Amino acid sequence: MLDLQFSIEHPQFLLLLAIIPALWWVSWNGLAMGNRWRWVLANGLRSLLCLLVVLTLAEVELVRTNDRLTVIYLVDRSLSIPPERLEDVVTYVRSTANTFRQQAPDDRVGVISFGGAAAIEIPPWSGDLFLRSKLETTIDPQQTNLEAALKLAQAAFPVDAAKRVVIVTDGKETLGNAMPAARALSEAGIGIDVVPITAQARTEITVEKITTPAKMREKTPFPVQVVLNNRPGIHWDQQAANKPVAGKIRVVRRGSGRDQVVVEQQIELEPGTRVFAFQDKLSEGGFYTYEAEFTPDAKGVDGFTQNNRAASFTHIESPGQVLLIVDSTRPDEFNDFAEMLRRNDLKVTIQPSNQLFTRLSDLQPYDLVILGNVPRTSGDTQEITAFSDAQMQMLADNTRNLGAGLIMLGGPDSFGAGGWTNTPIEEAMPLDFKIKDAKVVPVGALMLVMDKSGSMNGEKIHWCKAAARESLRALGPHDYIGVTTFDSTTSRTVPLQTAKNRQFVSQMISRLSSGGGTNMFPAMEDGFRQLQANEAAVKHMIVLTDGQTPAADFGNLTRQIEKSGITVSTVAVGQDADVRLLNQIAAIGRGKFYQVTSPKAIPRIFMQETRRVARPLVFEKPSGMVPQVAANHEILKGIPSAFPPFSGYVMTSPKDSPLVDVLLTSPDPSGQTNALLAAWQYGIGRSVCWTSDLGQRWATDWAGWEGNEKLLMQMIRWCMRTTDPSENFLVASEVNGQKVKLILNALDDEGNFVNFASPQLNGVGPRSDVVSEAFVQVAPGRYEVEFDAQHAGPHFLAVSPSSGLAPLRIGVNVQNAQEFRDRRDNLTMLQRFAALTPPGGRPGEVFNLDMTPEQLANIDTTPFRHDLPKASSQRPIWYLVLVTVACLFVMDIANRRVLWNFAWVGILWARIRHQPTVEAPVAESLHRLKAQKEKLNRDWQVTFDGTETSVDAATVEAKAEASAAPLNDEPSFEVNQEKGYLDRLLDAKRQTRRPDKQD
Repeated sequence: MLDLQFSIEHPQFLLLLAIIPALWWVSWNGLAMGNRWRWVLANGLRSLLCLLVVLTLAEVELVRTNDRLTVIYLVDRSLSIPPERLEDVVTYVRSTANTFRQQAPDDRVGVISFGGAAAIEIPPWSGDLFLRSKLETTIDPQQTNLEAALKLAQAAFPVDAAKRVVIVTDGKETLGNAMPAARALSEAGIGIDVVPITAQARTEITVEKITTPAKMREKTPFPVQVVLNNRPGIHWDQQAANKPVAGKIRVVRRGSGRDQVVVEQQIELEPGTRVFAFQDKLSEGGFYTYEAEFTPDAKGVDGFTQNNRAASFTHIESPGQVLLIVDSTRPDEFNDFAEMLRRNDLKVTIQPSNQLFTRLSDLQPYDLVILGNVPRTSGDTQEITAFSDAQMQMLADNTRNLGAGLIMLGGPDSFGAGGWTNTPIEEAMPLDFKIKDAKVVPVGALMLVMDKSGSMNGEKIHWCKAAARESLRALGPHDYIGVTTFDSTTSRTVPLQTAKNRQFVSQMISRLSSGGGTNMFPAMEDGFRQLQANEAAVKHMIVLTDGQTPAADFGNLTRQIEKSGITVSTVAVGQDADVRLLNQIAAIGRGKFYQVTSPKAIPRIFMQETRRVARPLVFEKPSGMVPQVAANHEILKGIPSAFPPFSGYVMTSPKDSPLVDVLLTSPDPSGQTNALLAAWQYGIGRSVCWTSDLGQRWATDWAGWEGNEKLLMQMIRWCMRTTDPSENFLVASEVNGQKVKLILNALDDEGNFVNFASPQLNGVGPRSDVVSEAFVQVAPGRYEVEFDAQHAGPHFLAVSPSSGLAPLRIGVNVQNAQEFRDRRDNLTMLQRFAALTPPGGRPGEVFNLDMTPEQLANIDTTPFRHDLPKASSQRPIWYLVLVTVACLFVMDIANRRVLWNFAWVGILWARIRHQPTVEAPVAESLHRLKAQKEKLNRDWQVTFDGTETSVDAATVEAKAEASAAPLNDEPSFEVNQEKGYLDRLLDAKRQTRRPDKQD
């Protein structure tokens, strides 16, 4: 059913309709037209015009009212909904929607799923609901945010239908507050139905928490407590449900780069709460994680297993620990350096680049991380390892947010020469790994010749594009990059150009698509010509293909490339590539040959080969250079001023920041700042760059220098995380759902409260979520801070009590167990949702999820009942009224200016009937008017021209008398010669109108 009505947006403009009566009154008392029907038509048109203009100003709207209904299901997909129950929910939504949706009013149905956020699964539409058992949108299942789902539903409703939401949930909220949002929906006229997801009657076992001291000393025993809870479910045999649950408790300690099982014991868990306690003692300092887990022996006994795990942290104080990361191909390169650190009471762990840390917690035992001439990618043709983006971000976060030190030691494979350009490591260092000074700009050129034939489709072309982008990122702004692709033909995807315009080059690489045959020779030749015309200091070509190419003179071409100073490396993807040919090209071109079976290895190979282009960043002077002191610093305190010479280093540029201190510089190349030793404060941590080596190649004379060990140790001690403990500060933590609260109690050395301080909290979450908050003083010597944890998992936090004091480190584990700890269905809250009554409607309904198909078919009340006020939609039509005004205005002008005569109708009819036509008599008044007009024209010419008119006056007067002869009883015209022309014309019109009135 469709109803149409009109509404006015601005009714105050209707007062202007008073103009219409005034218009009729003025027209009646003013000049009137000869024909009263034309007078009525003229005033009627003008009145209608005024009415329409007023309606346009008032913004008239067309209101459509209909009986259509839109129902949106809100489906809870959080982890508190078991998978088997979620399948029941999907079946219920699909069956009720397809069974009860009414097609006559064109009802619509939609689906929104929610967890930590809400997403539209199916937008409202008028058709059957094809809902899969596995919902497709991406949400965070560790949380439940019903408020977000309600707000999204309100925004997704169409305006031309009545609205209702059906909430399918267990009612356990962990984020937001749904009740105010539900009230807002009800006040907006939206009905609310609920379908509670009832809990299953099973026993619920929970590991509530594990507690350990936040800070302890080495070799000191400390207690570890695990709190477990056994809550029996509702069972037909309640006596059996209250029996103990047998299972195994397991406690794992993680730290110092290894995992160790501390406790693994069989226990019987009685109903209620139980504390399992034991003691532990650690002889090595560091940051340790304790994780407790309970596993029942019988399957299906525990309702949710997600809440059977808890974690805690403890910090064992030590003099200092150092993590030294070295190149896996040269694992013994820094053994002497590590031995020197051990002589100075530091614990050193050497980690090869092929056995890197995988979690941020792996870095917590160490107060300093040293990158010892290790490239970003390392290895040989058989195995290539690389620092992932996540690992580099962990190193940066560990310094900026957790206060650990970070040092990069130079060598031919470090800084920009090691492929660290444009990475988080470069961001954390006081030096940029690119050369900014235009006086000395070492330039390299890289040409990528890549196969994009049809066999490269799918995963291969994807990883090739990713590899090309990684190569682009590793180049400096003055380096050159080119991408030549081939199938049956050759294309210059990226002509050889500087890497400065990275966004454009990256976009061109992303447009690559596969297709066609394989012809590699023209592409290699084109890449060679581009490199040959370039003036870069180092030129390198990478050729990649996965197939066979037509025979050509590759040997002669490769020799020409080699003679031009260009190196060539080749990559064979899969077993179908011409391995023999590619191997020969790499051998002649003084490059490397790689054969990979997985396309995922291609980016690491490209990053490894891109380092060849960065070789110009290494500056060497065999005659030697003597460092120059550029600034006084704590690192140089007490160091002899006579430094020994060194013969090389990796060129960099100091960051444009007042926090950067360049301590030692190199005199060559002259005319620019050549940093040899630089340091700065990065967040709450510190980082140092030493751009030369430790005597392996360039600083061989430094090994016997008396100040060498002192300089290195002062550099390391300055950069290390401060470990001097302060007993005056105590930090406690509280976790309530996703909210973490820290409490800091501060005292001075005399035991008095420390007031008006500015403690700062920094930390990193489980997904590199940055935590940065300021404490607020709430009592004498007491400070508090609270933050929302974005994700569940371990959070590593550092509390800086005051400037210059060592940060206090703690760990907080945010669990997702809040979804599972409360086993109540919150039915009362859901019933309150359904009890809300929208204006003009009725309260909602509470439906049963577990109805059989027969029960579902026989229910009286459905979500698609039409008990809400009809929906209405407004459509402005003032612009249509304005067009009508324009058309009527033209008609009004025509009515006033055109003398309508319908005599032609009679003539046409007579001709159709073949009858003789009779001329219509001309009205006598027209003859008199014509005669009078001629007389007035003659008088006007006599008056203003002073000459006699050529018209015979006697003839005119005779015609006038002849015309007036039949009406001798009428008074004759008397024209006053003294009147003006317009006055005379009006008098003549009035005289002419009088006989018509008498007739």
